[in-house]
Amino acid sequence: MSARTSGSKAGPERPLRVLIAGGGTGGHVYPGLAVAEALRELRPHCDVRFAGTSSGLESLLVPRAGYRLYRLPASGFRGLGMGARLRFVVNFVLGVVRGLQLLMAWRPDVLLGTGGYVSAPALTAARLLGRPCALQEQNAIPGSANRLLARWSRRIYLGFAAAAEHFPGRDCQVTGNPVRAAFTARGERAAAGAAGEKATDPSLPPPAGQVSPPGRELRLLVFGGSRGARTLNRAACQAAARWRDRPELAIWLQTGPAERDEVAAAFADFPAGRVRVDAYLFDMPEALRWADLAVCRAGAMTLAELSALGKPAVLVPFPHATDDHQLKNGRDCEAAGAAVVLEDAACDGPALADAVAALAADRRKLETMGEAAAARGAPDAARRIAEDLIRLAGGNGAAAEETDHVP
Repeated sequence: MSARTSGSKAGPERPLRVLIAGGGTGGHVYPGLAVAEALRELRPHCDVRFAGTSSGLESLLVPRAGYRLYRLPASGFRGLGMGARLRFVVNFVLGVVRGLQLLMAWRPDVLLGTGGYVSAPALTAARLLGRPCALQEQNAIPGSANRLLARWSRRIYLGFAAAAEHFPGRDCQVTGNPVRAAFTARGERAAAGAAGEKATDPSLPPPAGQVSPPGRELRLLVFGGSRGARTLNRAACQAAARWRDRPELAIWLQTGPAERDEVAAAFADFPAGRVRVDAYLFDMPEALRWADLAVCRAGAMTLAELSALGKPAVLVPFPHATDDHQLKNGRDCEAAGAAVVLEDAACDGPALADAVAALAADRRKLETMGEAAAARGAPDAARRIAEDLIRLAGGNGAAAEETDHVP
């Protein structure tokens, strides 16, 4: 092996280098952050960096988590007009060129794609340079980017076993979806240790506990993802009048930035301390630990986080998700007894208020749903993926055997 080649591999010369490419929404960013966290635990000196876009949620979350983010041009094409498709082609070419420059300068040992349009140019560049690639697919029905990139990937980590049928002939591992350590039992213990300190902050709800017993406060968390969900915001506003007359109900709403003020206005006459309205939840583990019941979309990562903390939910699947995969996700959870599904078209104020009231009246059912949710969790998924990425990169910190190849 030449001096140039040996210097590009993990081993005694330098730490392992891993590039994680994905973004657009939290569902593509948070799995990468979970794996990055696990890599750092396994290899404290591992150099983990991210590739994303300037406009996606990764541009905020990745630097906030302390990782370097390389920004690549990328955009979508599925279901869009001719102008958007032309823009996709231009951005894809520019993204591959930028990706080649990045990979040739930094020389990561392995790449992980977590979905979103930016993963396509990043993994294409890796393929051209002979770098080993892997994919993490969160959903039972894969997205367009991962279906395209599967042929170039040595491993595909699946959140749902059903996704394997979309990757025929590929090396798939059913790991479950990776969640950050803050959602695990260890993270919950750490949060409990800090609960007394946080409880002194009047802007935060009280510390989390078990599902509240009958006659005590029920904590309801309504959230719609990074951009919010108009259906949930509208239904919550319509339900406000009924919820106002239920003093045992404490409510935390996440609305997205566009509708935060509108939702806050609908709850403005509630007694102080009963309602909190945020545009975005930076600490989702804290919010879910606080909640007795969640009302939310049925994205794969949302379900993984609910399972990790054993939280029951009213799921309102996003009806325009690719191939309607959120409805499938939600129905699977409902069949397991972990959630009830309220379809988007039926989700108005009265329907949402009725669903919450029915569960609030049966705390034992809430506990049973939480137990069913916890049974679906995969708390070791991030670590399993991190361990396999280390093997793909050359194994256990030793120098990899394969040589660099630039076609």
